[in-house]
Amino acid sequence: MSTPWPAPLADHPVRGRVTVPGSKSVTNRALLLAALSGGPATVTGAPPTRDTALMVDALRALGVPVDVDGEHVAVGAHGGFRGGGPAHEARIDCGLAGTVMRFIPPAAALADGPVRFDGDPRARERPMGTVLDALRALGARIDGDRLPFTVAATGALPGGDVVIDASESSQFVSGLLLSGARYEKGVTVVHDGKPVPSLPHIDMSVAMLRAAGVEVDDADVNTWRVAPGPITPRDWTVEPDLSNAAVFLAAAAITGGEVTVAGWPERSTQPGVGILPVLEQFGATVVPSLDGLVVRGPGTLTGVDVDLHDVGELTPTIAAVAIRWSA
Repeated sequence: MSTPWPAPLADHPVRGRVTVPGSKSVTNRALLLAALSGGPATVTGAPPTRDTALMVDALRALGVPVDVDGEHVAVGAHGGFRGGGPAHEARIDCGLAGTVMRFIPPAAALADGPVRFDGDPRARERPMGTVLDALRALGARIDGDRLPFTVAATGALPGGDVVIDASESSQFVSGLLLSGARYEKGVTVVHDGKPVPSLPHIDMSVAMLRAAGVEVDDADVNTWRVAPGPITPRDWTVEPDLSNAAVFLAAAAITGGEVTVAGWPERSTQPGVGILPVLEQFGATVVPSLDGLVVRGPGTLTGVDVDLHDVGELTPTIAAVAIRWSA
């Protein structure tokens, strides 16, 4: 049997200022867009996580020069991914990183040679059929329906229209959109199924594509159109990971304290920003500051009724606050 963990218990209001690492979601989108742009481009504030390292290694396997110096990453300084990757078989380790296993295959379809994907044992259990079938419909040849699988890339992909059921993961949509501008006809993705979870992550992908000069039309519900064309090389600055920051803000709310998160962006497409209105419903005060963002906890928490479908990653944090309220 596992040994119970003695959870820390604050006996006074929590007060302080915290700096959290950069967003993994923003980082891996920025790295991929930097590679597909042909470079040179940079990503500043990339967290030194396994997900970041796996994305960097995947891009290198596809022939993209990537130099890492702490949280600063230079991509394509000596020639980027221009549609011809390795002339030999490339091998990509996805680990457990969903952004690698769902974002890299659509880019690997533009490589020049077979690209074999695998990952941790548990990653082989994760659904991949939606994005792989979509790539087949767009003109790719793929052997396998989940990890391990091989993309038999030929240097280009026709692209076009595809209908998918992305109700298992928004990453299926984002993965196709991020590489779609490099396809000959671009890509139009239509979702047909139950509501897509974590729609803010798709909004993040769309916003970053537009920031890189890509034309994206998302005016119609459950439809995203990416026009074919170049991706502009640019320098990306990664925001703090707001979902990670949420736990510190929750501590302020639970204990009636005050916590400042440094560098909180004025606007963000990260789902983690959704913690703020929920904490306000609990009775906390949210105040932007020159240093970032401040949350002050109330004397007594108020019960809430919230729908977390689009911000599922915040569920453990919000549940912890709710437990304190119920106590």
